Parts: sequence; structure tokens; C-alpha cells
Amino acid sequence: MRDRLLALLGVEPGEESMVSILLTQSVFLGIFLGTFDISAHSLFLSIFDEKMMAKGYVVSGFAGIILTSLYTTLQTRLKFRNFSVANLVFVTAFTLVLWIAVNMTQSKWIVFFVFIMLGPLNILAALGFWGTAGRLFSLRQGKRLFGLVDSGLILGIIISSYTIPVILSLNFSSHNILLISAISIFVAGIIQVMIGSRFRLVAEGAGESSGKKEAKKESVISVLRKDRYITVMAIFVALSVMTAFFVQYSFMAVTREQYPSEEDMARFLGIFTGSMMIFTLLIKLLVFSYLIRNYGLKLCLAVPSLLIVLMTTIAVLLGITMGYTPESASGFLLFFLVLALSRLFSKSVKDSIESPSFKVIYQTIDEKIRYEVQSAMDGTVNEIAALSSGLILAGLGMLSFIKLIHFSFVLFVIILIWIFVSWLLYKEYRKSIRKALESTTTGEREASDVKKTAENSFTAALAFKSDYFRLIAGDYSPLEAGHGRKYVEKIADKGIRENDLSLLPVLRKIRDDNRSDAAMREICEKAVIELERHRVADGKRKAAMVTLAGTTAPQTTEVLRLLRDNSTDSKRLGIFIIGKFRLAEMITEVCDCLVIPELETDAISVLTYFGPDAVRDLERFFMANSGNVCAGKHVLRIMSSIRSAESFAFLFSRLWSISRETREMAVSGLLEGGYNAEGENRDRLHQLISDIIGILTWNISARVTLAKHEDTILLKILDKDTDRWRKFLFNLLSIAYDRSSIEKIKENLDKDTVESVNFALEMIDIVIEDSIKPKIIALFDMVSDEDRLKNLWHFFPGEISPYDRLLENIINRDYNLVTVWTKACTLRHIDRINGNDLAETASALLFSPDCLMQEEAAGLLARCNKDVYTSVSGRIPVFIRERLDGITKGKIEPGDLMFEKIHFLTQRFKNVPEEKLILLAEKLRFIENPGTGSQSPGECIIWQVKAEAGENQVNLIYGMGEQFRAEGLFYFLPLAAVEKFLMDNPGLSSEVMSYFEQIESD
Repeated sequence: MRDRLLALLGVEPGEESMVSILLTQSVFLGIFLGTFDISAHSLFLSIFDEKMMAKGYVVSGFAGIILTSLYTTLQTRLKFRNFSVANLVFVTAFTLVLWIAVNMTQSKWIVFFVFIMLGPLNILAALGFWGTAGRLFSLRQGKRLFGLVDSGLILGIIISSYTIPVILSLNFSSHNILLISAISIFVAGIIQVMIGSRFRLVAEGAGESSGKKEAKKESVISVLRKDRYITVMAIFVALSVMTAFFVQYSFMAVTREQYPSEEDMARFLGIFTGSMMIFTLLIKLLVFSYLIRNYGLKLCLAVPSLLIVLMTTIAVLLGITMGYTPESASGFLLFFLVLALSRLFSKSVKDSIESPSFKVIYQTIDEKIRYEVQSAMDGTVNEIAALSSGLILAGLGMLSFIKLIHFSFVLFVIILIWIFVSWLLYKEYRKSIRKALESTTTGEREASDVKKTAENSFTAALAFKSDYFRLIAGDYSPLEAGHGRKYVEKIADKGIRENDLSLLPVLRKIRDDNRSDAAMREICEKAVIELERHRVADGKRKAAMVTLAGTTAPQTTEVLRLLRDNSTDSKRLGIFIIGKFRLAEMITEVCDCLVIPELETDAISVLTYFGPDAVRDLERFFMANSGNVCAGKHVLRIMSSIRSAESFAFLFSRLWSISRETREMAVSGLLEGGYNAEGENRDRLHQLISDIIGILTWNISARVTLAKHEDTILLKILDKDTDRWRKFLFNLLSIAYDRSSIEKIKENLDKDTVESVNFALEMIDIVIEDSIKPKIIALFDMVSDEDRLKNLWHFFPGEISPYDRLLENIINRDYNLVTVWTKACTLRHIDRINGNDLAETASALLFSPDCLMQEEAAGLLARCNKDVYTSVSGRIPVFIRERLDGITKGKIEPGDLMFEKIHFLTQRFKNVPEEKLILLAEKLRFIENPGTGSQSPGECIIWQVKAEAGENQVNLIYGMGEQFRAEGLFYFLPLAAVEKFLMDNPGLSSEVMSYFEQIESD
């Protein structure tokens, strides 16, 4: 129950203790804030009138500015762990002294002093609390949990507010409410000590060094002075504070008349404040999200001023027509109720709508000064506005002809100005979004090439194989990539082992480079000596190597003889000669080598070296070999690296391919090349984007069904598939519009807070064209899946299918819309077959060309209806039927099934999608009690699988000797298969490389 509640509140595993202790502290701080506020106001207004209250605001403003400045100064010089405790000790001691002073003497100046310290002490306590929260939570945690701990403050105020009338009815003196404040802040201080001892408080940038602090202060002051947007923001905040003070002044004035005694006022303020905070919490949880989601920031900024101007207008009209003094009983009561409602709306809407709206606005400020500007608005601007409000109220109160209703007239004028500034602020906000989008720069792209991670033997071998042609062609740029000793050892080893004379220039280059490590230079020196000493035995190969090492282009007939030779080495030398001497008329012959497994890597290197000259031949080869998936991947990879107008046109046309993987590779290639669609091409992309949103709509409806059925396993798998479509959608948007702007939008959507999502939607409104914008907004709006579907169904037909029908739909859905892995998991998840449709579907999958689908369909029929399998098994090819018979009869070990192999590899190669591992799993062999083997060092990865305590424990054995005999269960994976996998999926290299680095380090 506790775990479910924490999960509902957004608390992730491992955060329970941290959140619980901070939430407890926030409740006690809320009690302190609530009791101090009620006690100070009831004490003050039982002795002084409202005109003296205005003067109190002035003095309180001065005191607040002094104490907050002192707080900021000390915070930069002291360790926050100690300073935060000292801050609460100071607030506790001061509150306790005030309580003692009030009880010892009835001096009205002591009461005045209590009142003026209300604001400053509250600010100090709040600054310390939010400073702790900011250092306790990471940025990601803070965005998720700050709202929760803020609710703790509200809860504390509600508890204290409703407690006060109860304890006063028990003859508890209203003076002693201050003691409750002191006890509450004392408990909060003890909790602060516990937080400091149990958790690490991360120091944030401000205050770590005086130099940094001064630089930040200068930048903030400069921005406040020069930036129109920040200036308008400051004016808005100041007018908001002034409005709040005027509303509170009028409300407290009539409350003093309605409840003249100290106890009566404390009771009323307790009930009123508690109700007001409940109203605040309800608006914050229910109304704000609805307003900003459906009407945007413009209305959220206008709502506070519009509500208060409405209540002020009603108050003025009632005051004029029915009276506003106690002498006119009915008129005064109505006037009092309207002002109470005005205070209720002012405080509630400010905390629940205005403050969260400003969090959205702060998102548009440069990150370098964002937090400093926010601090200035909440601190300096707020206190200056409070001081100004006190001066205006005090000045008006000194004029004898100014009555209480006249304050409402002045407030009316202030609110009208505030409404205008709200409109101006929203206008500047939109400008700032455009500015932020224009100034956003794209960071460095993550390197996906395996040669950039050549840190161990295996990765070094892959990198060298990829670089080999460039090195022998005279391009030594790979040597500048910072490869280590392992890489050089691979060069020297190949040169010596194969008598490869074409590597002599490379080895001499490294040997003669004084910048190279001495050990690497020595390795190359030995290799050079060895190569120069030996002769190449094969005459034809020797002649080819001499040609390759020379500078004179050979005759075409000489190259053709090499290509027509049955030897793979001869063909390889032939295509290398074609590449080095740029024999463009023979590019077709190189393309043909893309379908020869042993020559794929070399052909890719040569064709990439040709660049734009190879585009037409590659196009023809792609069309002629459209049924060869691997060859198609190679062409797309080469086209992505060429980056010419012709290659971009080819890749762009592939976005409408039937194959999902082809489309993904094409859009990745366009992104890597910096392609940006314009005109007619952008219009075509809009239709494709619309189609992808339609696919995502289907996935969301499926998600709703799975969530209702509480099928968390399939839900997780479907979400991974949805994330893949989402990534493809953003890639399409990135080539249709400015890439940096789309990245900024995605970044804010990924933060998944109300503020960040609505900021992203504002950016979408500016960046995306109207033809596609409504669909994108409907897709990414921060609403429940059910509401999101209702919005999307305006554009795409759909329905929420029953659970059983959904499972059938997933299995029957196009392979390019749902992954094979998702289908396989669905088949394995079904525990019964209802009706003939599912049985027929499973029967049809027995004839699927995909081994994974065959096995899972056979497994389903074996579990649920063996008769169906028996009836169709005779038509299955013999070499397939023998394996499927073994599955249905339980004669095949589970570990030998494709599903289990893929799952096993997923646990080893983290973050690699399961469907990408299918081809690798086909090469994975499951062996029980292997006898003498022929695995030589480096050829295989061997895992020994042990089943203990219901869990699979895996022992890794790497680089075994030539003879291998053992007992138990083992998985064997040829390294050549891994090499092929990485060549076909270069974007996943880093995920697999990290595992091999771990192998070698272990």
C-alpha cells in the first residue's frame, strides 16, 4: 500500500527516505508559517488600526531586504549544511524571544515588532527550505518532486489554521500561538540536522566562489537593466505584489471591524486561512493544468488580474450603493464578504496559477542566468514591491479624506495597469521563445563509429578493419583519431602474418612520427624489418600488391583478372586497386562485392571513398537487389556518408519505403548530413508525419487496453516500440524544420512536467506549420491517454479494442508497424485460444520465414491446441518440422529457443533493441556438456549458464584455448557474428563495445 501510494505521488525507488523526511519538514514549516501569520495579525489588529498596518509593511520591507541580503551573503561564505541549520536556529530563537517578550510585557511596540518580523522570518525559513530541496534533489528529481513537498507546506498551513480555533476554545491564550510557531520551527531545525547527516547536499553554482557570485550578480543586474523582457517581468511581479498588499490591507481593515477582539479574530483567520489553502490546493491540482492545457499561458497570466478586478468592481459598487461602514450593517456585511472573497481569490490564484505560470516563463530565460533572475524576482523585486506598497498605503492613510473604499479605487487603477502588463508580458514571452529557438545550437552528435572506441583487442580489430582501405590508399587521418597500442598492434600483426606490403607506408609513417608512443614506434620498426626481409609467395598476389603499393594505375584487364579469380584475397586486392586509383568505370564491380560476406566491409570502404561518383551505380545496384536486406543496408550506409544532393535525394525517396528499418536508416542519414527539406518536400513530409502520428494513435489505444487489463509485461514492450516510432517522428520533424528547435521541443517534452510540456507546446505553435500542428499538439499534450485519444480521433479513426481482440490484432498487424519481438512476446503471453481465428493465425505463422515466429507459434499451439499443430505439420518443410516437433513434444531445451537466446543477449548487451538481436541470436549456439571443441582464442565468446535459486547466473569465459571440454549449459557466440552485427548496425556500436571492454578488463 505504501509503495503504491509513493508511486502514485511520483516517488521512485530509492527516493522514499529522502522524500519522506523533506515532506515531514515541509509540514512543520507550514505549521510555523500558518501560526505565525495568524498570531501576528490578530495581535497587531487588536491594538493598532489598518493605517498603522501600512506603516508596518514599510518597516517590514526594510527588515526583509536587510535580512535576505545578509542571508545571501552568508550563504556564499559558509558551508550550506551548517548554514541551513544556523538559519533555522536563528528563526527559532527569534520566534521564542518574541513569544517570551509578548508574555512578559503588554507593550504595543512588542506587538508591532512581532508584526514587522512576520515577513522576514517567513522568507528566511522558506529560503532555507527551498535551498535544501534544491541541493537534495537533482534537476530531474526536482521537477518531479518540488510540487509534492510544496503541498506539504500547504498541508501544514491547513493543519495549523484549523487547529487554532480548536485550541482557543480550550482557553488557550492567543499570545501562546507564537509558542506553537517556535516549537514547529524547532522541530524543522532538528529535521534539518538529520537531513545534513544522512544525505549529501550538493552545492549549486551560486555561492561556491566569490568570483562566480560577482560575475552572476553583474550579469543579472545587466539583464534587469537592459533586457526588455526581464524588465516587463519585474514590473508584472511588482504589480502583482502591490495588488496582493492592497487586497490584504482592505480585507484586514474590515476584518478588524468585524472581529475586534484578539481571540475572535484569531479564530476567524484560522478558519479562513485553512479554507483558503484548501481552495489553493484544489485549484493547483485541478484548475491550473486544465487552463494551461486548453487555453495556454495567455489566459493563466490574465486570470488573477481579471478575477480581482471583478471582485474590486463589485466591492466598489456595493460600497457606494449600500455602504461600507459598520453603521450600515447589511451593506458592511456584504462589503466584508466581497473583500474576503477578493482576498481568497487573490492568494489562491496567485499561488496556484500565477506562480506555476511563471515557472513556464522562466523556461525561456538563458540557463546561465535563469536561476539568478528567478531569485531576483522572488527576492529583491518582491521585497521592493512590498516596501513600495507599504509606502503607498501609509501615504494614502495619512490623508484624512481617504476612506477605506478609496483604496479599492486605487486598487482598480493598479489592476488595469497590471492587465496591460500581463498582455505585454505574454507578447514578450512569445518573442523570447523565438529568440531561444534561434539561439539554440546543436551539440556534438554522438559518435557511433566503432573505430572511435578502439580501447581493447576486439574493438581495435574492428576499427582497423574499417580503416584498412583508407590507410593503404594513403589517407592517414585514422591515425589522428587517438587510437592506442592495440590498434597499432593489429596493423603490425596483419602486415607480418599476411606479408602485406601495402601496409609498409603506414608502418613507416607511425615509426617515423616522433609524436607516437615509443612502444608503438618499436612495434612498427620490427614489422617493417620483417616485411622488408620476406617475399610474397603467390606471383599474382605479389603483382597486385606491388601495383597497390605503387603510384601507376593498372590496366582494366589486370583488375578484371583479380576480380574473376576464385580467391577472396584476389578480389579484395582488385577492389582496393579500383578504389585507390579511382577507376570510376569499375564501380559496378565493387558494388557487386556488397553481397559477398567476406568483402562487404572492404567494398563499403572503397565505395565511400569514391563519394558522389558512386551514387548512380549504387542506385542501380539498390534497385537490382531490392530483395537483399543486407545489401540495401550497406547502400543506405554508404549514401549517408556521401552527403551530396544526389545521395540526399536517394535517401529522401527511401522515407516512403515499405521497410520500417529502411526508413529509419534513411532519415538518420539525412540527419547526419544536415539535410533540411523545403517547399514541396516539406509538404510531402507533413503527410508522412501525419501517417506516423496515426500509427502512434493506434499504439496509444492499445496501451489503454493493456493498462486497463493490468498487463504490465506487454505494456512495457509496447512502450519500447512506441518510443521507437516517437524517435522516428522527431527525426522527420528535424529534417522538415530547424533541427535545433525540434531538439529544444523534445528536450522539454522529455522533462514531462506541466511547465516544460506547455513550454514545448508554445514552441510547437511557433515552429510547426498549421497544416500539421494540431495533430502534433494533440499527440504531445499532457493529458491522460484516454483524453489524448479523444483529441487524436478528430484526425484519425480508431477504437479501444477488447483485450483478446487486441492480442490478435498485434499478431496480425504488419511487421513494419509492430516489431517481430512484440509479436513473439504476445504469442508467448497468450495462455488460451478462443475461437478459430487465433488458431488459424498461429497455424499460418508456422510457415513464417522468421524462425522466432515459427517457434512461438508452435509453442502456443503446444500449450493450447496440439490438434491444430498435428493437422498442419505435414505441410511444413522437413528441416523446419523436426525442430517444431521437438518444441511441441518438449524435447528441446528452453535455452535453445530463439526467444530465450534473444532475451539472454539483451541482458548482456544493454539498451540494444531485441529485434536488432534476432540475427545475432541465430548465430548463438546452446550446448549442453560440450566435448572437445575447436574454438581457438578470440573466436568465440563462451557463457556458462547456471540455474541457481531460480535465477540464471552467468559465468563469462573469453578467449578459450583450442580444446574445450566442460559440463553444464553453455552459450557460444562467434566473434565474426558480432563483427557482422556491428557492421550492419553502427549506431549500436557503443552499447556492444562497453560489454567487450568489460570482458577484457575482467
